[in-house]
Amino acid sequence: MTAFYRRTRFLAAVLTGVLVLQLLPCAGFAQDERNAVLNVRYEVVGELVYVYYDLKGPVNRPQTVTVTLFRESTPLFVYRPVNLTGDFGSLVFPGEKRRVVWDFTKEFPEGLIGSDYYFVVEASIIEPESSSTWLWIGGGAAVVGGVVAWLLLGGKESTPPPPVTGFPNPPGRP
Repeated sequence: MTAFYRRTRFLAAVLTGVLVLQLLPCAGFAQDERNAVLNVRYEVVGELVYVYYDLKGPVNRPQTVTVTLFRESTPLFVYRPVNLTGDFGSLVFPGEKRRVVWDFTKEFPEGLIGSDYYFVVEASIIEPESSSTWLWIGGGAAVVGGVVAWLLLGGKESTPPPPVTGFPNPPGRP
């Protein structure tokens, strides 16, 4: 086996190992990072609605939190409040007693009729920036390149072809 052949196989093995290590988190071997919104409750004080909730999840991972208003008697009533302040939107870190304040009179100056409204608070973990995409592309290209090199250069050692004889000389220049 030539040194180049051994190096090519070694490189292909290393690159395959790198790819496998990148796939492990996708295969479910990463730490459990579940998030949950618990204990959603609200109270109306004057012209403001205070929505409280507990946000569970990895402490060092921010989450995106959305607040939606529903009505039990009207299933098609779905409203996303706009005039919100507090712990909503992106970059909400997990913790207890999170609070969102909604000035509903700016959106419903006449108020809301009925008493069967409820809020749904949802959260999703913010995924890291897509720099990992370039790792996947680069790692995949390296692995494919290593496999192609291994297939093209691997196998039995070959001797260079014998020189061609009997081929005519090029014509002379004018």
